[in-house]
Amino acid sequence: MKKAGSFFFTFVPALLALGLQFAAMFFAMGVSSLTEFLWYSPSKKISFSEISTDLSVLWSSQRFNTGIMILFSISCIAVFGLWYYSRYEGNFLPKPSAVFHPVSIVGLILLAPAAQYLCSYLISFISVLFPSWLEAYQKLMENAGFSDSSGIGMLIYTVLLAPFSEELIFRGVTLRQAKKALPFWAANLFQAVLFGAFHMNMIQGIYACCLGLLLGYICEKSGSIYNSILLHFLFNLLGTVLSGFLTMGTSALSLIACFLVSLLAGILGIFLFRLGAEKTAQRNAFISGSPSDSE
Repeated sequence: MKKAGSFFFTFVPALLALGLQFAAMFFAMGVSSLTEFLWYSPSKKISFSEISTDLSVLWSSQRFNTGIMILFSISCIAVFGLWYYSRYEGNFLPKPSAVFHPVSIVGLILLAPAAQYLCSYLISFISVLFPSWLEAYQKLMENAGFSDSSGIGMLIYTVLLAPFSEELIFRGVTLRQAKKALPFWAANLFQAVLFGAFHMNMIQGIYACCLGLLLGYICEKSGSIYNSILLHFLFNLLGTVLSGFLTMGTSALSLIACFLVSLLAGILGIFLFRLGAEKTAQRNAFISGSPSDSE
């Protein structure tokens, strides 16, 4: 009965995050509405319909949506950071040597582009089967501000804020809570599915689920959420700032070669990450004087 309660409680972080998203949206809309009404004083003889039109244009702009996402991420970092570090005994400012190992960092650096390329292949495959999903995904990305001309605000959100907030929600709180009721493999799958569903579109949800499985594995095997944050940061950095360098070519030979190289880089990355994580665990166990955890 206790495990059942723990399992159902794992839905709470995602629902709370969704609530914070709506709260950030309504807060931004309320502040902008109040500002608009105060700016247009009665002496300016501006009609209510004109104010409504101005607000509609503002609320549909990329800059406004970017501001909502930044506000949402900051609130999630505050709320879920406090939740994770108080309830699940997270280490707020650990020594870098206790969390990272040079070998595991090299592994994560290999994993990031490998995951990017493999996700690109997955998106292409899904798009062939369901072209309408791709069209909806591209429209959503454009409306949200993810374009070639994305501003600095969107880059700050995507590269810096999103990795921290999403890792705290799903690998920090959700995964830890799910492990109270499920074995790790099931808990990891559960949080990854929630992570995919949280993106609210099919294509992004599918590849986010796959990425979530990898991030959960990294978090669990390293024993620190900072490793999954680093991988998430590198993945988003490659997908935005450095996306122009991730070219695959168009010929069948180049596509096959790129796929095989990505697969090999991913396997090597996981091997190096595990090797570095085990060395870090052994070093921490030696310092604390306790037996090392082989996981």
